[in-house]
Amino acid sequence: MARLLLTYVLLITCFLLGGCLDDRWERGYVDAYVPVYDNNPNLRQISYQPARAIRNAGKLYTYGTYILQEESDSGLHIISYQDPAHPVKTGFLRIPGFQKALIEGDYLYADNYNDLIVVPLKELPSVTHVARVSRVWTQKDFPPFRNVYFECPVPTKGTVIGWHLTKVNDPKCRTQFRYYDGYGEQRPRLSAGIVGNKGHIYLADNTDIVSYSVTQPLAPVQQSRYQTGEVMDSLYAFNDMLITTDVRGTGGSLYDISDPLIIQYRTMLTNLSSCYAMLPAGRHIYAAPNPAKRLCYPVSSTTLTVSDIEDDYRIVAKGALPFDSTYALALSGNYLYAATPKGISVVDVSSAPALTRLADKEAVPYIDLVIRGTQLYCRSNISIDCYDISSPAAIKVISKLVY
Repeated sequence: MARLLLTYVLLITCFLLGGCLDDRWERGYVDAYVPVYDNNPNLRQISYQPARAIRNAGKLYTYGTYILQEESDSGLHIISYQDPAHPVKTGFLRIPGFQKALIEGDYLYADNYNDLIVVPLKELPSVTHVARVSRVWTQKDFPPFRNVYFECPVPTKGTVIGWHLTKVNDPKCRTQFRYYDGYGEQRPRLSAGIVGNKGHIYLADNTDIVSYSVTQPLAPVQQSRYQTGEVMDSLYAFNDMLITTDVRGTGGSLYDISDPLIIQYRTMLTNLSSCYAMLPAGRHIYAAPNPAKRLCYPVSSTTLTVSDIEDDYRIVAKGALPFDSTYALALSGNYLYAATPKGISVVDVSSAPALTRLADKEAVPYIDLVIRGTQLYCRSNISIDCYDISSPAAIKVISKLVY
């Protein structure tokens, strides 16, 4: 009995001293990652440079008669479509550490490593009035591996550009499991994007939604921060609402952002997730399975669905159309355009939720598209193709810009 009592006492003492039965922290010198800092001022220098070759072609944006195309970690290619039949690469906006952007009015909002920058596009090729908000994102404060120890970054030491494995005495930081569920050892690259709604922008910082007022575009002011508990893959803002999807493809959430000071959770989305290419428009949400989402289970049959947002914030499926897997969607008037592995498909949505397939344009697989006026710009792995969509039933190629 005395021995049993002693055992209980030791167990209770162990728990009180920090839970030694389940304390996974190692002590002393252990393998850990230390930040690689760079104090080179060029890492924070945004500059306009001569046009250059497109190597890692990314997402398309429109501004005036220009198309801006992402070059991951580097910046944006600027392409003039003043003459749509003869596009010209006019320059390159260099943004080190770049991954995500938003164009609102005459301003570009983008990430420069962990900072948010604002570039007045009207001033290009000059970039003399770049605004900056430091440490808006914290993603790069973690090494991209599961369950590892690391030396906590110190912002005053410089910009974290990488991680080095070595021995560290009692490191004080360790990566969290939830960032890695289902992804093996490598943490997924988080790039949920930036979206705008009524003078505010919204972005994802790890598991938080953060809003900034940009009523004065060159002086963003943080308004609110909401902890979602999920690592986000995508953001969509529309009609004072915000949709988020998580990186695991298991679902999404709907938030009320009518008051930018208070982000209010409304409902979970079980039938819409990051496995879909989505386009919210009005009170409709169009969605089709996205073949680029490799972590999602393949579907046996593919449909383009339209769901309505009810007054009580419920998302209710209203209509469906047999369709192709879809990389991206864009809307112009009563017509929905889809980038598919076969080319472009056009759908008449004038009677939504009833949908009518209007036309198909066989071409190379398109993985992104944007619309400006009566012109549709489609991105493939080899070119940007510009289409005339003044007659949606008979769209035709205007030009091809090969990378």
